[in-house]
Amino acid sequence: MHMFCCYMDSRLPAEPKYPYGTSFSAQHFLKTPEKPNLEQNENIVIYQSNINPPHFQVVIGNKIYNLSQGRNNMFQAILLFLYHIKVKESGMLGRVNLGMSGLNMLWIFD
Repeated sequence: MHMFCCYMDSRLPAEPKYPYGTSFSAQHFLKTPEKPNLEQNENIVIYQSNINPPHFQVVIGNKIYNLSQGRNNMFQAILLFLYHIKVKESGMLGRVNLGMSGLNMLWIFD
């Protein structure tokens, strides 16, 4: 997950609110003991609800999607996160297109 967050941080444009270059990690990734804000309807976050063993959930709007436990949990969370961006956000994560004209990460769903 750290590698995915670092990659996305390097690809998203810098934001003045996040001066350390962590625009993806600060907006779209939470680790326990922090809690996701369920009152924002435009919220999409990968939430690490358990540290050991690692368990990830995806928060979309005010819903928390609890995925199956086990070694594939992280990959399922990343896939659900990317699938939601492709289907509901037209491939856009903020100002960056994750589709063919951008990072080309969404080809896996074709």
